[in-house]
Amino acid sequence: MNPLNLKGVLPPVATPFKDDEIDTEALKRNLEKYNQTGLAGYLILGSNGEGVYLNENEKRAILEAARQAIPEDRIFMAGTGQESTRETIRLTNSAADAGADCALIVTPNFYKGMMTSEALKRHYLSVAEAAKIPTLIYNVPQFTGINLTPDLVETLSSHPNIVGIKDSSGNIGQLAEIIRRTPKDFAVFVGSAPVFYPALCVGAVGGILAVANVIPEVCVALKEKFDAGDFAEARTLQFKITPLARWVTAEQGIGGLKMAMDEMGYEGGLPRSPLFSPDESHRSELKTLLEPFRS
Repeated sequence: MNPLNLKGVLPPVATPFKDDEIDTEALKRNLEKYNQTGLAGYLILGSNGEGVYLNENEKRAILEAARQAIPEDRIFMAGTGQESTRETIRLTNSAADAGADCALIVTPNFYKGMMTSEALKRHYLSVAEAAKIPTLIYNVPQFTGINLTPDLVETLSSHPNIVGIKDSSGNIGQLAEIIRRTPKDFAVFVGSAPVFYPALCVGAVGGILAVANVIPEVCVALKEKFDAGDFAEARTLQFKITPLARWVTAEQGIGGLKMAMDEMGYEGGLPRSPLFSPDESHRSELKTLLEPFRS
């Protein structure tokens, strides 16, 4: 089932730092600005939130601060995937205690050679059984080196506490096959902004998009135009978004995403080492990419 009405555009919210310490007040200010847009909700501690660089106390503080700033009518999704099943369950239930509505769980990947379909099936089913909140699968092979097959996703989708997936592979054929083979109420989100429009065309319910940290209104507008049947305008917005989306993900990464947030009036700041910000020589390039989105 999809009791949370999982759909729409969610940014994987960036985690602000001040002097390399988490800045929960800046996070809340960003969320308060995002609340003025049509975003359906937020993913906290996702890949673009640098969750892998945060210790347990920091994660808890971020989740608690986010809960204070996220309205009850917006989705509060937490990234809780860890390398072991035991720790994934523990962090998922900690997120539930902090007020998260659902959990997004990335594939364990350090021992990727042993992460067979059977191992991953056991992992996800064990987490789903023990989790206090609904869970979603997170497929991001460019980070993990593991791709979840439609066969496995179909199997997992039959569990009542596995309610959706974020697929960031960028493979529209695979995404379409996942949608075809899973229940109608299984929420399939695309995690790659350059293929947001085609993903909607094959049945995705929405997008969890890094670039929505920077231009949330435009990402929301694309979904709204699509839902209204204005496919030509939705496609035009896709073409408009794609160059910036590629810059803040594939080309410059989280440092670039945060630089773009700063340029658009949000509090991005610096990523945590060993990540780094683009050299200042890239700022003029960024300004050119942002020009179409400035009011």
